[in-house]
Amino acid sequence: MEYRQYNIVEEAPRTIRALARQALQGRWMEAFIFLIVVGAITQIPSMIANQFSSRILGFIVSVYSILITGPLTMGTCYYFLKLFRQRNGGLDDLRYGFSYAQKAIVLQIVMVIKVFLWSLLFIIPGIIAGFRYCMAFYILADDPQKDPSQCLAESSELMRGNKMRYLVLLISFIGWLIVASIPEGIVQSLLGPSPDMAASNIEQYYSLAMKAASHPLTLLAGIPSYLVNAYINTATVCFYDLANGNLSVGGYDYAAAQGHVEDPFTGEDVKFTDVPTEVVPEEVPGTFEDPELKAAEEKYNDNIYGE
Repeated sequence: MEYRQYNIVEEAPRTIRALARQALQGRWMEAFIFLIVVGAITQIPSMIANQFSSRILGFIVSVYSILITGPLTMGTCYYFLKLFRQRNGGLDDLRYGFSYAQKAIVLQIVMVIKVFLWSLLFIIPGIIAGFRYCMAFYILADDPQKDPSQCLAESSELMRGNKMRYLVLLISFIGWLIVASIPEGIVQSLLGPSPDMAASNIEQYYSLAMKAASHPLTLLAGIPSYLVNAYINTATVCFYDLANGNLSVGGYDYAAAQGHVEDPFTGEDVKFTDVPTEVVPEEVPGTFEDPELKAAEEKYNDNIYGE
């Protein structure tokens, strides 16, 4: 099977972050609410289960997580693809992932298995595998007609030569992540078990740690991290569009890439523009009226053509 030629992302992380911030202008709250809802759907069942010592309930929650993680991830990728490409989006985009739930679930399971198997060799191969397949859900969200194996293969091709560059981009967010994690860390330290308990009763320590992590106050303290995650997700889409050729950046201006987003419910082929048109120069001069260059050009023409 042949795949398209992908680009090596040469743009600096600060450029990608700047494009992400521009896409998020006026939509920070929208992205924040979207991620809060996704977090609630994911965490509330576990939060309830951790309050009871029931293996059956724990098993049900585990199955629930397996069934919703893939569709939620796909819906989240679809939302941030639309956000960066300057298309309207919202909570309805979560339905997109569930419209292709079977593919999303299979992709999630296969990806986890592949990363796990590579991790058995050593932790480094597992990390590399994680970066190799990290764009698979964006590829599936961009074109849900592709099957999971094709998305994984295309992600591997897209990240060839880009894995370290994407890692550097993620590392550039480390300061924001540390600041956002401070409130949550303080709450967990107050609600969590004593560190000495780990040596005496590891099972009880783990149980109390899980209850502290799922406590409503801990979830409330984690609110700043949702804003940072919105920032990272938008920057990741920018990286994805740079790698697949949808977006090009040059100098101080960047060209608006043309493409389409298919509405899964109406089938409408919706055009998008990656960046606002006002930042793209309307006209680029074909020649520059420099007197010295113009005189040299005329002299050259006289010598060649004898005019």
